[in-house]
Amino acid sequence: MKISPFLDANANSIPQAKVRTESDWDALSEWATGLVGPTAIIRPYKTIRAPQSKVYSTQIGRIGISRTQYGATAKINLEGFSGAPVITTTNISGHATPQLDGREPITNGLGKSFVFDLSQRSHESLLSADNIQLQLVMCPKLLDEVCLSWFGHVPDRKNWQIRTRFGGIDTSWYACLQYVLQLISSAQQPLTRRNVRHIEETLAANLLENWAAQSGVILGEERHTIVPQVIRLAEAYMVEYAPEAPTLADVAKSLNVSVRNLTMNFKKYRGCSPGQFLREQRLQAARKELLAADQGQTVNQIAASLSYIHMGEFAKVYRQRFGELPSETLKRSS
Repeated sequence: MKISPFLDANANSIPQAKVRTESDWDALSEWATGLVGPTAIIRPYKTIRAPQSKVYSTQIGRIGISRTQYGATAKINLEGFSGAPVITTTNISGHATPQLDGREPITNGLGKSFVFDLSQRSHESLLSADNIQLQLVMCPKLLDEVCLSWFGHVPDRKNWQIRTRFGGIDTSWYACLQYVLQLISSAQQPLTRRNVRHIEETLAANLLENWAAQSGVILGEERHTIVPQVIRLAEAYMVEYAPEAPTLADVAKSLNVSVRNLTMNFKKYRGCSPGQFLREQRLQAARKELLAADQGQTVNQIAASLSYIHMGEFAKVYRQRFGELPSETLKRSS
């Protein structure tokens, strides 16, 4: 497979990406701040040399993708804050030395990736003058959605490594990057919503698996914790009655427990709220019905049969979840 220009250090242009050149450190800091959050500072390190930078960037759904080349040794400081994104960097040329918590910095070379969660802590890294780096900026909500969909639960990532390196040129993660970035750069037309959702899920799921492995967590394995019966019964109830849109009070009442108790147990043993689980079951039921619809059935009829009242809101959340409108799913049933 031809290497994607995003990962080609010698590429002079990248289709589907905007390019900007800067020779001012303040302008670079302003650009980075707009990309990741309230404060990003990029400054020369042990030199007064002005940057000779070239930055490519694009936005695919809820993932920001950029490739940076500063042309001078640089120090990056990113301020952490609540709700900040998770950022993954991959070195295409040169090296980077990210700061680690209480440990000696480790130099990341060619092809190595590094993930850090800005919602948990600020980040600092030194980049060599010949460094070219790919950055992926993902919102935590996307990671939670993909984790729930692919692995059945939303883990508490506060217990994961907040900053850790992984990957390499011969790894599945690098192959994933190559596949997705080639798909983006070779697109002859704007990506469809289905393409965008595919890209979001592919990158997020692969990142989660690699990040979890670095943190000693295997997302897909059966949990050895004994899950309380109330959780199993609640899940069975919500799956069975999802088309009737039960409230959490209905679920709790059927089990003779309080909503507070139900919520507490779900968050403890499943890593998500019972409301999140119920919404997922209702959307999955809607998708199943749309794909199995008889000729002549409409989206409104199917949505109404599943107790969706506000059709505009249904279409909105369905599109956010599956990357396409309900009407587009329905067309594939014929």
